[in-house]
Amino acid sequence: MGRLSRTWLLFKESFALLAEDPRILVFPVCSGISLVLLGASFFIPLYRDGTLQAVAHHKGTWDDYAVLFAWYYLNFFVGIFFNSALMGCANIRLSGKQPTVGAGFRIAFAHLERIALWALVAASVGMVLSSLRDRNKLLSVVAAGLNLAWSLIAYLIVPVLLFEDRGVFGSLHRSAELFRSHWGEQVAGNFGFGLLTTLLSIPAVVLAVVCWRFDPLGGIILGAIYLLFLATVTSAVRGVFTVALYRYATAGFAPPGFSADVIDGALGGRRPTY
Repeated sequence: MGRLSRTWLLFKESFALLAEDPRILVFPVCSGISLVLLGASFFIPLYRDGTLQAVAHHKGTWDDYAVLFAWYYLNFFVGIFFNSALMGCANIRLSGKQPTVGAGFRIAFAHLERIALWALVAASVGMVLSSLRDRNKLLSVVAAGLNLAWSLIAYLIVPVLLFEDRGVFGSLHRSAELFRSHWGEQVAGNFGFGLLTTLLSIPAVVLAVVCWRFDPLGGIILGAIYLLFLATVTSAVRGVFTVALYRYATAGFAPPGFSADVIDGALGGRRPTY
């Protein structure tokens, strides 16, 4: 319960900043719509020409897998692009200024080359880890550990890419350095919004079950709307917190609206410096 309560406090602090500028929600909304359209543009044709069936039965050609990787890469690119715009706005707000949607897009477009390259690196690593998970149980365990390590190493890379003059690999090293020097490796077991998001999803299930007897379709629709809204908000909250964490790690003090004790408690305690 200690971990959950600390995560909840972090969520509330990040949400409070988001509530001051709800226009930031336009970025996860645009991201979600773009990903749905992107998926449809790939998978409807691939299903019609039999490519998906061939890949599912391990009979696909290299061209088939190349097309699927292109979709995989574009998913990363779209997500990172809109997340960069959101983080740009969050950083403006944490600097005491008034962000605009246009400012967020300008920040993302100004770093388009870095975003595109980082998306390629992240998609490639994700593909390798996914293939390891599908091999056998031992490799699946190894892949799970590597995935956790990779997620922590890369956690702060987007704000580093946006707010520091570094290339992609220099930013990746910087992201890992910030985490390791401030919180050490103990963060792995003490941080994450996953459990909280799962708990916040329960009302959607309850809503669908309660409405099922009277209007099954209506219950499903209401539950789906709730989940979409939750996904939008939690995505924005994660982006806001990531920027706050980056500013804390680089400046040495928590940004306005955030508590240093709450952040350090959620990440397992601040590493002592001498």
